[in-house]
Amino acid sequence: MGKKTCWIIGASHGIGEALVKNYYDQGYNLAISARDLEKLEQIKTQLISPNRGQILVSKIDVCDHQSLQKSCDEILQNFQKIDLVIFCSALYQPSLAIGFDLALARQTIEVNLIGALNLFDVIIPKMAAQKSGQIGVVASVAGYVGLPKSFAYGASKAALINLCEGIYPELKKQGIAISVINPGFVKTRLTDQNPFSMPFIISPENAAKQISEGLAAQKFEIHFPKKFTFFLKILRILPYRLFFFLTKKIV
Repeated sequence: MGKKTCWIIGASHGIGEALVKNYYDQGYNLAISARDLEKLEQIKTQLISPNRGQILVSKIDVCDHQSLQKSCDEILQNFQKIDLVIFCSALYQPSLAIGFDLALARQTIEVNLIGALNLFDVIIPKMAAQKSGQIGVVASVAGYVGLPKSFAYGASKAALINLCEGIYPELKKQGIAISVINPGFVKTRLTDQNPFSMPFIISPENAAKQISEGLAAQKFEIHFPKKFTFFLKILRILPYRLFFFLTKKIV
């Protein structure tokens, strides 16, 4: 049996970069995509080794449907099949509601949500035709509840969670597994912007390990660290009076 192929989108930094290393160590052929082609080439150079998987690099913008389609076609030409695709692309910047940057809010929705829809439009028909495949979508615990200072980001991640829930039964009938990945705080360029102490923050390598294990088990939701994610799950079901009492402290 040949090597499996994993396509990682948003592979140049943070969780995506850690996933590249994780899946290459597992023996996968990799397709790695992002806007930063130079960084992708550096990652490939650092990892590539004889008698191990191949690494195919492509520059894409998830907001550009055509670039996703072109990359997908190139992957299939080289590897014939895509077994797993992981969507890691994300845009985040802390923002208050008063005086917020509308252009940035729109771009956040475009990257985090419309980018995933662009991917689905490209990859789902391919996986349906091969009657197999797995999709992992990195959302966030910020999608559980509305939190101050991250309203556009949180809204985009909440939409991703809802989207994955909605298409899960249909995809399962086609032999396609889908997982939504809800990390807490992971030390990346995005969280480095936060001017506050982040509880239970973990490394990208730790996050990648938990993601790959969850995907291997075909869990629908992969969330971590559990002490933090369970707290937010409880917060989600509290009466609004108590919920707002707690979240106003964030402002």
